[in-house]
Amino acid sequence: MTNGQIKLSKPAVTASFEEYLKYYARRKGWSQSRLAVCARLNQSHINKIVNGNVYNISVDVLTCISLALQLTLEESKDLLARTERAFSPASDQHQAYQELIAIYASPEYTFEEGNNMLSFADDYLEERKLARLPNVEDY
Repeated sequence: MTNGQIKLSKPAVTASFEEYLKYYARRKGWSQSRLAVCARLNQSHINKIVNGNVYNISVDVLTCISLALQLTLEESKDLLARTERAFSPASDQHQAYQELIAIYASPEYTFEEGNNMLSFADDYLEERKLARLPNVEDY
């Protein structure tokens, strides 16, 4: 595949959140460390998430991960559902998250670092008077 992505077998539909997260990271050819940097999250926090040791993952953090991995909106919603989370149709913030995911899932968007993508996402959110995405300093 393009942009450093490799072809892998998708996990079973009944697979866990952690299995899908590992699959999406491997699909991009990323380590946990790379995912942490690109999702602007603390390495330790990402390790705990990937290993199933964090049970209350916020929609904000899941959005950072979805954007960094350039997941489609469908993949992002599925990943959220596997943590018993969902985008709220009543939340302007969540609606903006979905718009960003749809925009950046396109293969035409390539970034040297996922961090740049989240910076653009922050600008998009701020233009709409919404809160920025979480950053490593938040954890």
